Amino acid sequence: MFDLILSNALLKGRRVDVAVRGTRFAAVEPAGALAAAEARERIDCARFLLRPPFYNTHTHQAMTLLRGIDDDCALMDWLTRVIWPREARLTLESVYAGTRLAILEGIKCGCVGFNDMYFHQPAVIRAASEMGVRARVGLMYMDQVSDHIENDAAWALRDALPPTIGLALAPHALYTTSPDLLRRVAGRAEETGLPIHTHAAETLAEAAIAKERFGFASPIAYLDACGLLRPGSILAHCCHVSDADLALIAERGCFVAHCPQSNQKLASGVFPWAKAAKRGVRMTVGTDGAASNNGLSMIAEAKAAALSAKLGAGTPDALRFADLDRAVTETAAAALGFPEAGRIAPGAEADCILVDLDTPAFAGGGDPDANFIYAADSACVDTVLCAGRVLMRGRVVPGEAEILASARAASATLRQAPDPTPPPGHKRALGE
Repeated sequence: MFDLILSNALLKGRRVDVAVRGTRFAAVEPAGALAAAEARERIDCARFLLRPPFYNTHTHQAMTLLRGIDDDCALMDWLTRVIWPREARLTLESVYAGTRLAILEGIKCGCVGFNDMYFHQPAVIRAASEMGVRARVGLMYMDQVSDHIENDAAWALRDALPPTIGLALAPHALYTTSPDLLRRVAGRAEETGLPIHTHAAETLAEAAIAKERFGFASPIAYLDACGLLRPGSILAHCCHVSDADLALIAERGCFVAHCPQSNQKLASGVFPWAKAAKRGVRMTVGTDGAASNNGLSMIAEAKAAALSAKLGAGTPDALRFADLDRAVTETAAAALGFPEAGRIAPGAEADCILVDLDTPAFAGGGDPDANFIYAADSACVDTVLCAGRVLMRGRVVPGEAEILASARAASATLRQAPDPTPPPGHKRALGE
């Protein structure tokens, strides 16, 4: 007895029946082969493309509450003048509301996993657990900006976390975290085995701080000296990296989370995807927070990653579709600690999406998987599964109206103008 059978779905150019038992795919057979099999539920997929879902490898989920606030600013001005004073007013409930909104937005575009770096992590864990998605939740470190970092409560939950949620150590960046603390985080990573997630080489200002304040050739070299470049570390952005930096990232076994739309909106720089690929760097894609992107659509982000790579290298084959597709699915799932997710095969974790082919992006022919990223948008994502659980069907996510209402209320409070006096515990970032 199967829990679910997806009948006659289009998967990589062939029609298949796919069976789900528990949290995993139990069978992938030619269409019709499971017609007589017993199942608690069946979905006729004749009009659907079956795909692995997306996994967002760098984000600040609850920043949905600050979406679009004071656009058109450089990163450091935007953070210090607009964002950090408002974030000092965050509560567990507001982070819960903002994270649920981000998860909803992700599900709507076919994303079932995220790598979060934000405050009030128990609220993030609660939202991800309730809504059934995968998450890696960062324990935050940034002693140069705020003393209001609460990691102990999240750490206390570690033994009760579901298999879909894990923890990471997330020092914010070299300009917000002192050298001593970075080294202590590296030591804790060694002791606990937890992965690292940090911003790295995002802006020219950050590169200048690494050189002028710390005496290192680059942010990557400095972070490595502090012990943060470890196997599985996720380095977000990496716009300003040399060939030596890329070789070091590859040698240490790190992942890069490329965030093209945030990089472009903030004019931070361009990650050299083609050079990184030649060096053997493992690449993934993230949206960054909704306040600096401003969307969380991984469809749009994947396309932007391809265009950024092609333009940056000056050649249209700098990032081929097959490599892009693997980066945002299987490689991204592995980066988040789910190596058996991100592909549709017997024994793999049952994460998948159904894409409606009866939409304009697919009517003219061509590779439907490529059309999904290069031509479509989230309106064609009909059904989403994560770990065998149906999160959305017919574009309906249970509880959507209440999620939207709660987020609107939380956002209205948070977006009020901040007190010009820095809140208690606030400090100036390195380089301000």
